[in-house]
Amino acid sequence: MSKAALIIAISMLASRILGIFREMLLARTAGVGIEKNALDLAFMIPDILNHVVSTGFLSIIFIPIFTGYLVSSEQDKGWKFFSNVLNTVGIFLLLLIIPAFIWMKELLELFTAADLDETLLDRATYFGRLILPGQLFIFAGSILVAVQHTRKQFLIPSLTGVIYNAAIIIGGILLSSRGLEGFALGVPVGAFIGFFALQIFGARRGGIRYVPICSPLAPDFLRYLKMMLPMSLGVGSMFALEFVIRSFGGAFGSSGISALNYAYRVMYTLVAVFGFSVGVASYPDMARLVKEKKFVELNQKIWKSLSRMFCVLTAAVIAVWALSFPAVRILFERGAFSRETSELVSNILRWYLPVSFGLCLQAVLVRSFYAAERMWTPTILNTGIFALSIPAYILTENSLGIYSVPVVGAACAILQVISMIFLWGKNHGIQGMKPALKNMLLAIISFGIMILIAFGFDSLSASFMRNTNLVWLIIFSGIFGVLLFSITLVLQSLLGSGDAKDILKELSNKILRKLHLKST
Repeated sequence: MSKAALIIAISMLASRILGIFREMLLARTAGVGIEKNALDLAFMIPDILNHVVSTGFLSIIFIPIFTGYLVSSEQDKGWKFFSNVLNTVGIFLLLLIIPAFIWMKELLELFTAADLDETLLDRATYFGRLILPGQLFIFAGSILVAVQHTRKQFLIPSLTGVIYNAAIIIGGILLSSRGLEGFALGVPVGAFIGFFALQIFGARRGGIRYVPICSPLAPDFLRYLKMMLPMSLGVGSMFALEFVIRSFGGAFGSSGISALNYAYRVMYTLVAVFGFSVGVASYPDMARLVKEKKFVELNQKIWKSLSRMFCVLTAAVIAVWALSFPAVRILFERGAFSRETSELVSNILRWYLPVSFGLCLQAVLVRSFYAAERMWTPTILNTGIFALSIPAYILTENSLGIYSVPVVGAACAILQVISMIFLWGKNHGIQGMKPALKNMLLAIISFGIMILIAFGFDSLSASFMRNTNLVWLIIFSGIFGVLLFSITLVLQSLLGSGDAKDILKELSNKILRKLHLKST
């Protein structure tokens, strides 16, 4: 793993740990009751507004255009473009936030598929209005992060999620007497400090130049809008999954939204650490290789990244699958979060884990299309498959119950990945694809074998995991998590995976050097 990817992976892991700790506090305070469901639902409208201005894709859209100016030594034009995007899109977002604040309740009713309890809806409206202003800081900070990424500055941008989650946690603790209000207030505070104030400091270190300009008809801004349009109109996988949880979760009782959200947050930790760290770190190089028209090198980079990531992810998924119940017990089971809820959330988590394969691969594959400025291709593909999946959620609701959400979501994410692989290979070549697909197939075979072992492990340890105290459960989970992870890597190596062999060799060399048994 490159230094940049390592920095991002560590920061994302730290952010996810804080995110899980945040969920732990929420679980202890509110469990899966109305208050927690209201807070989860409150993020729907802010997330939709961010999606409209493509905040989550700002780096992806911004970097190719800004990099083009840097490569052609036109930095003045680059800084004018940066300032124009910041000012013009920022004003547009502000004009959306104001009516959304006023009509928050009506918008929540519009976008939820189930009839919601009036108390839940009122509370979600209140929380949503507290959260909403933070989206302006998140938008501005995302552009500042993109500027730093083009200059290979990853450390300060990597702290956004850490500070954001820390602020939410602190808000929840300081205002614990007011229910979950402190958690909601922590969102705009964390957004201001982590996404805005700190990123101004980081960007200034990189020589940022701001120009007071607002020109929506500038050619490069129109090009930016052209690239942004498919992002705004389309539905990405992450947004789709969170939208489905909030829109359909209410159909499964008062605990539906929160139970799905707890399981999703644990699964998302794998996506953040393995998928987004690789995708974010490799994207500036992808954009550069496209500009330099080095598509053979680009293909080899993409497939090597996908193959190695899939190898390690498979081992991690096996460990989390086998230890899903103790993981949920350790993280959440206290206060208002009961044993019955632990059983429900751990079962949902197991069904969510296949989604992580699709999302991690997409985190890299989607960026390859974006680096080539082919924004519409993955957008139409992903949105089309998601649109086709909506009837499946409805049709399986009665037969699968709450598990219909992760099951259909997993099928949708995997189908999107397979389609993207086919389209990329058809249009840009297959250099490096065959060995990568071979290693990924071996990883899938090892996954099938290890799942059978995990079933046996679960059956033998079920009584212990459900009755032992927390200290022993942590020790047990740590030991067997590392053991299952290692066995899965070794099994891939024995099956002939070159990635697994390389990774095991790298790990063993690092361990030997740490023990001073091998020279550097």
